[in-house]
Amino acid sequence: RPSDACECMEMGCAGVLVNTAIAIANDPANMAKAFKEAVIAGRAAYLAGLSSTRICAAPSSPLTGFLR
Repeated sequence: RPSDACECMEMGCAGVLVNTAIAIANDPANMAKAFKEAVIAGRAAYLAGLSSTRICAAPSSPLTGFLR
């Protein structure tokens, strides 16, 4: 799935192999486009520096004064 390719790129992979997914798709041209866009987005997210994943939520806004 394109979302899986995106996730691989977010983790810093150099690339992904997607031949079978494209070859057996109902619309290979559109599937190839979807993978291309997903890989570009995933790489951009990796280069931008994704924040760390947390088990519990942590507020990033102050508890008072922001709803004026």
